[in-house]
Amino acid sequence: RLKKTVGRMATYLQAYGDLMIKTNDWDPLVLKKFRADPLVSTFQGAIDQRATTAELEHVASLIPEFWLAAAAMGTPEQCVAAINHQLDLGCDGVILHGASPTDLAPIVAAYAAQRDPDRFAHLPNNPAMPVSRGPLS
Repeated sequence: RLKKTVGRMATYLQAYGDLMIKTNDWDPLVLKKFRADPLVSTFQGAIDQRATTAELEHVASLIPEFWLAAAAMGTPEQCVAAINHQLDLGCDGVILHGASPTDLAPIVAAYAAQRDPDRFAHLPNNPAMPVSRGPLS
């Protein structure tokens, strides 16, 4: 759990923290303190890939809990509830990452079982596909 939530958030903050702060309207002083922390400032590589449990526990103390609150965790149904919450907030898509395809399969199945097909009928099924060109052959 620490690796996939705290570790992943820390790695994102390492890579593009300024953009995350701006996009989410988070306190930039928290990012400044995160970056200045002796462990973080000297850490070699991606925190989610290389940190020990003890290091992740320390990093967790630097990240506000509400920055992690949107993470989908738990049963497939709990993850679907988190996904739907993001959609209810106005998102037109949710990226599922930090888990293997095997981990995500039951979540995708649970989402498909309750998905409202009309809700996003105006959007392409593949968001990476240009709407004007249609399917690639």
